[in-house]
Amino acid sequence: MRIIIASDIHGRLNAAKRLEQIVASLKPERVLLLGDYLYHGPRNGVPSDYDPMAVATILNRFASKVVGVRGNCDSRIDESLLRFGLENSKVLFANGFRLDLIHGDLVTSDLLEVERGDILMYGHTHIPMLKKADGVTYVNPGSIAFPKGGYPASYAVMDGGHFEVRNLDDDTAILSLDLL
Repeated sequence: MRIIIASDIHGRLNAAKRLEQIVASLKPERVLLLGDYLYHGPRNGVPSDYDPMAVATILNRFASKVVGVRGNCDSRIDESLLRFGLENSKVLFANGFRLDLIHGDLVTSDLLEVERGDILMYGHTHIPMLKKADGVTYVNPGSIAFPKGGYPASYAVMDGGHFEVRNLDDDTAILSLDLL
């Protein structure tokens, strides 16, 4: 099963358009969105392509594939514009793995009981990461809108037991990890 993982769109229209192109091109079975959909956030300046209504329209086009979790910048009014539900955390099973989804601002809370063999997917930091530690795989796709840490805008792909974090603009792999 091919899965696209993205986070921290923050109302950026160009990033949402590019994500839509990637979904159309890769034809994933699922799109996992890890929060911060429409609001640009108090620490980010208002970008020239900030258009939360248009971003909601784009995300709703592939809402039937989306599993989403709520980010720290998501409000009830944001949720009313999106045609997919948001929870603080979500557990899915795919490709023989348990996937624990959370935005990342609550990653140290008791919301999830991540165990050996599980995959914890989170955003929030805007810095991509693929790492195995103590039997848990950590996946952060970075941010498609406001990347940090010198990384480009990015998203991730899970294809079977293979992960890649990819550059949003040119689709080249930034990080990769095989679990099998």
